[in-house]
Amino acid sequence: MLDMKSIMRLYDNCRNAVRISYFGFFLIAIGYLIQNESVNIFYTFTNSTLLIIAKGSYELGKIIILNLPLIFMVNLVCKRANSGFPIILALIGYCAFLITISLFAASTYDSYVYNTAMGGLIKSTLSGNPYETGLIGSFIVAMITRFSYIASRNKNKYTILGFLNKDSVAIIYNLILSALAGLIIAYLFPIAFGFLGKLISYISGNLADARRIALYGFADRVLSILGLGQLIRYPFWYTSLGGSYSSILTGQVVVGDINIWNYIQDAASTYSGAGRFITPYYVINMFVVPGIYLGMYFSMSDKKEKTYHLIPMIAIIGMSVVCGNPLPVELSLLFTAPLLLVIYLVVVSAVFLVMSYFNIYLGFPNVSNEIIAAMPGSFPDYIINLRNINLTDAVTKIFFVGIVFLVVMFLLTLLYYRFLAYDVLQTGKKEEYAVEIIDAVGGIQNISRVSNGLLKVNVELYDLEIVSASKVQKIRARRVTETKEGISIELGVSSEIIARNLSRQIKKQKKEKK
Repeated sequence: MLDMKSIMRLYDNCRNAVRISYFGFFLIAIGYLIQNESVNIFYTFTNSTLLIIAKGSYELGKIIILNLPLIFMVNLVCKRANSGFPIILALIGYCAFLITISLFAASTYDSYVYNTAMGGLIKSTLSGNPYETGLIGSFIVAMITRFSYIASRNKNKYTILGFLNKDSVAIIYNLILSALAGLIIAYLFPIAFGFLGKLISYISGNLADARRIALYGFADRVLSILGLGQLIRYPFWYTSLGGSYSSILTGQVVVGDINIWNYIQDAASTYSGAGRFITPYYVINMFVVPGIYLGMYFSMSDKKEKTYHLIPMIAIIGMSVVCGNPLPVELSLLFTAPLLLVIYLVVVSAVFLVMSYFNIYLGFPNVSNEIIAAMPGSFPDYIINLRNINLTDAVTKIFFVGIVFLVVMFLLTLLYYRFLAYDVLQTGKKEEYAVEIIDAVGGIQNISRVSNGLLKVNVELYDLEIVSASKVQKIRARRVTETKEGISIELGVSSEIIARNLSRQIKKQKKEKK
């Protein structure tokens, strides 16, 4: 069973990768904003050096995002030992994993099904191209690498591989197991993709059905979190599954939601439903995601923590609104608050449902055909549509619907951190944590104040000298650190619940003593 310490350890292993995802999208945002035609209408950037920097920033950010699975894998294995060897081991295993997939992968799928990052290097030397496995593949190889490394450290010199050193044995283990995993994935992928094909076929069967669009929204975000978003986006964004439009005047046939949107804008034509797969992102990026961040911020009771997080919170909310992509916050929730992620996905589905049900449509000029690094639903693309009188109604409705969902997501986030974050892991043990903490710090009489940050409980003490180091070490927490005022205990997203319960226990015991 996953306990709080295990969840925090997993987050600790993936924390840097999540931060890198923020940085990658930040670089994309800089390049996107400077080169975005919607922004250039208000202010045109003409400095050649600035434009080169913008292009470089965008391309660098795109490379980071394309290789996020690889970055997560490296972060997972590098925590295992004070050595760079596990990283080398993981890279070797990942190459073996992809090469094996490419040898057995079918070549009948469209290009978006295959790996475009490291897979591109493999394709240049082999006839085939490996399937895109996203975070699933990188996590599989990371687990294999950790197993191989540990097993090699415990090898017996009297075994068949006893004459080899530990590192050589680790490489052999990793190559064999990674190749075997690649073989399994090569045969399982077509089955999984077949199920996804049925889902795509069901959704495309009636694009006027708001419930099917809601199902698309849920699947889109789940697959995007796993690094597989292109598997469902491409068919609806760029093929006839996302709709088709035939011009009466020219006879030209346009397919795909984004292509139709761009065409009808340029040709001043009309088409009911263009932008249906993009419109919800204006609400998600500008309202739902900020609602999560605001809920996180106001769940903290420690004033110093609030002050410390204020500027970063404003910055990431601004990044989401101005050049949004919800993936960074989704990855954060995946490793810190999985239940809140599920709640968020339900809200996202509701946004898709509402937008489709009320026929609110506003597209996205993604003329570069980007999928993974695409940033639909940004504020510049939203505000520029005010210039088009035919879109004023959609722009206005998106704003008011967005305000409603911002409040809903804000309240749900507060509700989660206040009541739900802990019991999902270990029901009914809040009191035990309170007793453990009180006992470790020398009793209630030594506690001055209890407050919480986003992931930790801060206990201010009168006298640090009477704190029991041995009892503090036994507290079931990821980390306990000493501060000027007392101790800080990392308890993950359950920190607010435990801090509030601890405060109640203190008040209760003080009343009993009176």
